[in-house]
Amino acid sequence: MEAMEIGKYIQQLRRQKGLTQEQMAGALGVTSAAVSKWETDAALPDVSLLCPLARLLGTTVDDLLGFQPALERGEIDALMERGRRLFEAGDAEEAAAFCEGLLREYPDDLYLKCAAAGLYIAYLTAALDPEWIERQVRRAAALLEPCRESPDPATAASARSMLVNLYMMQEDIDRALAILDEAPARELNVEMMKANILLRKGELDEAEKLFQTGLWAAARDASMNLMGLSTACRRRGDFPAALERMESALEVERVLRTEELGGLTPSLRMVRAELLCLEGRPDEAMADLRFYVEGHMAMWERLKEPGQVRSSFYDKLNLSGVRMSAAYLSKNIRLTLEQSAELAALREREDFQTLLAKLRLAEAQYAGQPGQ
Repeated sequence: MEAMEIGKYIQQLRRQKGLTQEQMAGALGVTSAAVSKWETDAALPDVSLLCPLARLLGTTVDDLLGFQPALERGEIDALMERGRRLFEAGDAEEAAAFCEGLLREYPDDLYLKCAAAGLYIAYLTAALDPEWIERQVRRAAALLEPCRESPDPATAASARSMLVNLYMMQEDIDRALAILDEAPARELNVEMMKANILLRKGELDEAEKLFQTGLWAAARDASMNLMGLSTACRRRGDFPAALERMESALEVERVLRTEELGGLTPSLRMVRAELLCLEGRPDEAMADLRFYVEGHMAMWERLKEPGQVRSSFYDKLNLSGVRMSAAYLSKNIRLTLEQSAELAALREREDFQTLLAKLRLAEAQYAGQPGQ
């Protein structure tokens, strides 16, 4: 409980007891001015007075101070939403200070640490300062390290995944590999086995949900693997092979219809645009960039309301909506286009500048809107 809430609570309990400030002061051996300071947030009661004060007011010290041993996950998610809004409001230091305050208050909450680290990573570019980015990377890594040992498998897995990406950003490849080696191997596809059992039992809805979940995950894995193969070809300088792998990734998204649920298609089109530029095919690259911009914004519109059915193919899935605002997303996409070395040949084109102008307009239109 914050100081202001404590003061109001003391005043509320005193009035319920029918005590004046002078009567309470006399009972505790303090001045009425001291009681007034407690209730107006000018000061807090001395530690030695907390027990007598709680007894006088018919409560406990924990209740008086608003002590809460742990936060519920829903509370943490709501607090992270507040942190997100602070980041997007433009004061990155205030947002980070808000998160650090929570972490000091609940220092052993691994879910909170993992959630705060995820927020730091999502908003690494909230301040376009290399020192800020490096500091946030270190903060996130320090928070995630103990989360690897979380008794909750989902929290531990999420922490490992984020740590691998952070250590790769820092070029600490050996540490990233070590974390991957500690992840439990999946010897059995439990979800598929369970889905088949439910199918035989006639519990079709639950079986379909598990099958759809497995298909969604497998499709994303296939797309990510093909993107990795494309990157390997690209680094060897084999751009035709890199494009071929990228085309296969896009075909996976189309055939398995993951693009309907905000799959990787927009990002894949961005990567293909860079490859097309390197191949000297600027017009085709621009077509992909337009899709990249429009696809991301359309995806945000589809996913901003969690719980709605967005695909008849995956009608049993209930994916979480995006948390990043459209204004911030527009800004990040614009910065990606402006900073990509592979797209340098397009920067003087009128249609490229038109695309940037469209993103700036989206930033301005969405900024400050409720829910943005």
